[in-house]
Amino acid sequence: MKKRKCFKKTMAGISAIAMGTTALFPTVPVTAAEFSDEALEVAEPELNYDTVVGNDYVLYTVNCGTSDSSVIPNPESERMGLLQSKVDQEYGEDTETGMYWGCNPATEYSQAVGHADDATDIGNSFIYMSDSVQFDKYKSSLGYSFQVPEEPIEGLEANTYEVTVAFKHYWDNRTMNILLEDQTVATDVAVNYGAWVSKTFTVEVTDGELNVDIKAPRRTDSKQDPLLNYIKVRAVEEEQKEIPSYSSFTGVAGETMYDTNGNPIQAHGGQIQKLTVGGEAKYYWIGEDKTNDYRPVGGIHVYSSSDLYNWDDEGIVLQTMEDPEQFETDPYFQELYGDLSQEEKEAIFVDLDKNNAVMERPKMLYNEKNDNYVIWFHADGRTPDSDADYGKAKAGVAVSDSPTGPFKLLGSSKLHHAGDNYGYDGEENKGSVRDMNVFKDDDGTAYIMYSSEGNETMYVAKLNEDYTGLSAEPGEAVEGVDFTRNFAKSSREAPAMFKYKDKYYMITSGCTGWSPNQAKYAVADSPLGPWIDMGDPCTDEGSQTTYDTQSTCVFPVDAENGKYIYMGDRWNAGDLSESRYVWLPVEFQPDNKIALRRYENWTLEDLEGKGSFEVITELPTVASSVADIEQQLPKEITISYGTGEELTPVSWSVEAYDESKMGTVTVTGNLTEKGNSFRHQMYIVRPDTKYFFDCGTEESQYFDTVKEQLGENLLNHVSDQKYSQGEKAGYTGTTETEAPDNFDIGLHAGGNELENGWWAASGKNIEYTFALNPGTYTVSTGFQEWWNATRDMKITVKCGETVLTEKDFTLRGSDKDVQINQNFEMTETGMVTVTVSKRGSSDPVLSWIGITGEETEKPSEDENRTSLDLAVQMAEKLEAEQKENHCYTEESWAEVQKTLDKAREVLKNEKASQEEIDKAFLDLITACNLLENGVQKVGLKAAIDGAKAILDNEEALSQYTQESVEAVKAALAEAEKIFAEESANQETVNAAAGKLMDAVTRLLVQKEDSRLDILIQKAEELLEKKDQYTAPSVEKLEAALQEAKDTAANSQATEEEQKQAYNNLAQAMAGLVRKAEKSELKNALDKAKEILENADSYVEDTIANLQEAVNAAQTVYDKEDASTSEVGEAVKNLVNEILKARLLGDVDFNGVVDSADSARILKAAAEYEALTEEEKKAADVNRDGASDSSDASEILKYAAEKIGKF
Repeated sequence: MKKRKCFKKTMAGISAIAMGTTALFPTVPVTAAEFSDEALEVAEPELNYDTVVGNDYVLYTVNCGTSDSSVIPNPESERMGLLQSKVDQEYGEDTETGMYWGCNPATEYSQAVGHADDATDIGNSFIYMSDSVQFDKYKSSLGYSFQVPEEPIEGLEANTYEVTVAFKHYWDNRTMNILLEDQTVATDVAVNYGAWVSKTFTVEVTDGELNVDIKAPRRTDSKQDPLLNYIKVRAVEEEQKEIPSYSSFTGVAGETMYDTNGNPIQAHGGQIQKLTVGGEAKYYWIGEDKTNDYRPVGGIHVYSSSDLYNWDDEGIVLQTMEDPEQFETDPYFQELYGDLSQEEKEAIFVDLDKNNAVMERPKMLYNEKNDNYVIWFHADGRTPDSDADYGKAKAGVAVSDSPTGPFKLLGSSKLHHAGDNYGYDGEENKGSVRDMNVFKDDDGTAYIMYSSEGNETMYVAKLNEDYTGLSAEPGEAVEGVDFTRNFAKSSREAPAMFKYKDKYYMITSGCTGWSPNQAKYAVADSPLGPWIDMGDPCTDEGSQTTYDTQSTCVFPVDAENGKYIYMGDRWNAGDLSESRYVWLPVEFQPDNKIALRRYENWTLEDLEGKGSFEVITELPTVASSVADIEQQLPKEITISYGTGEELTPVSWSVEAYDESKMGTVTVTGNLTEKGNSFRHQMYIVRPDTKYFFDCGTEESQYFDTVKEQLGENLLNHVSDQKYSQGEKAGYTGTTETEAPDNFDIGLHAGGNELENGWWAASGKNIEYTFALNPGTYTVSTGFQEWWNATRDMKITVKCGETVLTEKDFTLRGSDKDVQINQNFEMTETGMVTVTVSKRGSSDPVLSWIGITGEETEKPSEDENRTSLDLAVQMAEKLEAEQKENHCYTEESWAEVQKTLDKAREVLKNEKASQEEIDKAFLDLITACNLLENGVQKVGLKAAIDGAKAILDNEEALSQYTQESVEAVKAALAEAEKIFAEESANQETVNAAAGKLMDAVTRLLVQKEDSRLDILIQKAEELLEKKDQYTAPSVEKLEAALQEAKDTAANSQATEEEQKQAYNNLAQAMAGLVRKAEKSELKNALDKAKEILENADSYVEDTIANLQEAVNAAQTVYDKEDASTSEVGEAVKNLVNEILKARLLGDVDFNGVVDSADSARILKAAAEYEALTEEEKKAADVNRDGASDSSDASEILKYAAEKIGKF
């Protein structure tokens, strides 16, 4: 045996671990003196590579709390470690191996108690925390310490060990943190009743002793204290890391990127920029360190590179903290924050607490004025007041003199908010900040963009000159000057802003958690907008998920020449440390468009030619058919990259369109000598188009083009209209705007003829009616699926009760441009109705509808009713004016009314001759021409209505003198009399109106109240509704009011006394506390109680804390004087618990138990896909501990309503 010196820290008060009143380890406790700082000569076992490998690398195996430490549990899988002679002991020297190891000694805050049922099974022995300790979430822990070999062993990784800890119990569920070497490596590890939970880590030990600790900082009582069953410590094979030397980017392949030390790069949600530091220009990459998955938070990591391919690790530049004591004990934090007050340190710790904070999307700015660097990040996570991971929603700011740190956190705060929309944040959390980014313009002005209002709206705000705060304080800032709201209620996040050729671009993602979704980008002339939505930048397969990425930044390599790179995160929700990065070239196109295409294994050379060029040649925009397109397009075009013009050959590619296509088509111009291409849109305008309606629009660029091309041959004159007798074509249903509570069709607004359209209300159809003459026609209908649904629809074309044609089809979730054509024939003039109805569960939609074809019989010239129809419409407008305002003399109007009624009869008479139609037209026009203006009474009518409104307001009327009120009443009576007199001339009418207006304006206030009198009146008005306010605040106001009245009644009161009474009353009025509105809380309580009443329908551990939340919320609800903040907090906490509830059988967590859930289970059983632990619990409907085909069968029975519950 080799001798070695082992230095251990002095440990006072070491004692045996107690189980009840019996020592867990019956040996005599080691005294403090035996662990002084003196060097002890101990024997260290002789180890070599072969002996370690022969023992499966196991150095220690601990069966915590075992009743017999000589028994190796589960010998078929476990073995005694090489550095121990028993499987458990209190900390001290192993009597056979000489190594120091064991359960840490008891302290004021920690003491282990053993629980042993069976020494042969590691699942039946464990230690737990004694009830006698004083719990401290930072200091209370169960732990073991292990002396490890001092000398490296050839073939094994020096100072590196694999540590496995495991838990199992049959007590209350609990969550625990695992610490190795005093650093948290796993947080919130859930250990539930009867479950075996095992976690394995690799750790480096530099001081000769491995420390393992288990804490439960979120426990609320002793039933959630930490416990520990098992520890295994193994040596690790020496790793021969391959240090890659990159010369390309993997692109959409998304392979793991390694730094120059051979470690995976941890810089997620990050940003890349080129900086010159100390005269050396390099790229710096800042991002989130996800080494430990979601938590513990690893801090903000920085890497640097000279070529963008290979990256040097610059370390964690903004470190997180284990414990507030580090402000006093850790030199790193002492140096940065030693000048702060205790209160300031507490606030800083909330943002740096690695076990509770959330630190996401860090971005860095260089400030030329101060020659320093500023980091902004999304600062979120749990706080002392809330357990919500994303409830804090603030922006954090840190500064440093170097891009490689250390950065000092200045704090975190809410930012701007405007308007009355708060999303799910609520008014109390206005100014929330989640996904964010920063941008510095060429003039040095910096901006921050952030998702707010519950992620519904994207804000862009100016920063101050130091880049450490906003340019104007929230509440004082001016919207449109200091900040703007963008993409309101569109729920966009992950913003990435960049600038090219004086245009600003912003790429954003949707809000789907860690799952990828379709990107959008917008363009503006200023960072503050306004921003124009340009659609999806991705062009190839996988665009629906942005090639499985989420935007994080776009950075220039050579901005002048249009060389930019998009960087996106490919999140791995199951293990965020395994998330990848996808880099792609940004391609700039004409009309301020960009494109992201699928690239793999690409290089910086591929950025050549990606800048935008301008097509100088004016290209045609209209063709009469698909076949006509190429006939219209040139063989050569003139282009410009901005510095000159050149003529270059072009070939054209036309997508596969049906020959009967209507609407917009896209052609691609290929610059054969440049290797570039561009897209050009053209409109197909069929010459035989009779009608075209762009559904739901008031303006339509495509319709305008059709009208311009066809003139009077197009029978409708506006882009969409409702059918009427005057307008012989249009939609027939009631719109949502017309009757919000009972409508047939609602509008989907968009940017073109496919994105616009109608959607049918539940169980309703979409119908259009057209007047057609005999002929052969085609009705074409256009569709786009806006909501990713599958719709089985039917299109029926009828004339009267006769079905002319009918067609079934299915619109699928990915369909963006579907045209359905149906041919029919009209043998006589009539009305054709086109009905779009559903055949399945999803209601129909319609983007546009058009009719093309040729008439076989032209309408006879002697039956042209257009002129008469227009004349009637004109006269009907005059009729409405006369009815409202009596604009014309009775004699002249009587003649118009007679000819108008006659004209209506002629229009209704389908057999009326052209001669009768023309006569009715001329008579009506002549009568309208001879109208004589009557006495105008519009002003008198307005005066009468206004005076009546004043007299009807009794409360306001009480402030005026009775004499002046009576004068108004008299003038009103006279005015109404004159208004009713048909013989009154204009002079009489004007005089009556003037007299009435004078009387109203001369209303006199009864007396000139003092400031105090006026305030007393207002206080009395408030107290009329005192039941709206809490009793204490009402009592204060009543007392102040009485004091004010006494002062006002005291003619001897001094000016100072009146002023004091005024101030006291005003303060009491301002101090009124409104009782909380509890309907939202009542709604949440009802929902929670419904869940609890049906608890057997939910996964048990997802509703474990719901009853407690209900009890707390009920207490607030029953409290008569509960404040708004109390109610709001109760609602938030209760809703958080409700949202955790998971239905048994709802495997895909969409709120419905159906066949799709059964299919997920069967796929998992067949190993086609894997279920998460949470999904497995939901799948286990028969509660046998497994998710298999028997569960799938039960779910199918439930979905078919053959069983009512599981």
